Amino acid sequence: MNKINSLTPHDFGRHGEVLLIPVAEIPKDAKLIEEGCSLIVGRSEPGHHHVLTVPREMGVTIKIYEKDGKHYLDIPSEAKLEHQKTVEKHDTQIFRPGIYIREIRHAYSYG
Repeated sequence: MNKINSLTPHDFGRHGEVLLIPVAEIPKDAKLIEEGCSLIVGRSEPGHHHVLTVPREMGVTIKIYEKDGKHYLDIPSEAKLEHQKTVEKHDTQIFRPGIYIREIRHAYSYG
């Protein structure tokens, strides 16, 4: 079994500065801004993005909605969140299907 398939799916997670927090629903008047099988959910240093992916063969897509500057993700099947970096990267996480709000929380060093 490979490392990805042996991960336990969860419904809350932090992936570097990206947080995915489950919510009950997407606001009714939220606007669909992006849809696809593989979407950037957090931009990082050049090319080191956080990418959420559902298997293309599942025939489903992740949808990102926006309302009042907040981003909501509709994840229809288990999705893999990966960091596009070769060293010092965040571990891959698997998320359960559901509705999530995405928050970005930057870490600061005061030293």
